[in-house]
Amino acid sequence: MDYLNNTPKSRKNKHLNAYERGQIALLHSEGMSAYAIAKRLGRASNTIRNELKRGTVSQIKGNKTVNV
Repeated sequence: MDYLNNTPKSRKNKHLNAYERGQIALLHSEGMSAYAIAKRLGRASNTIRNELKRGTVSQIKGNKTVNV
């Protein structure tokens, strides 16, 4: 069986850089979904979701969320 079609040609950096984080914040504030942002940046959608979740803090009283 040939596995050449299933392997990525080149793996990008393991971590997101500052530019990509800025793009994620900007595109998310414009209302784009995590999936659409991932397609535009060429990253996995779960990576984008994790980054968005990491930047959100929920307060104990009132279940309010604050973007940091």
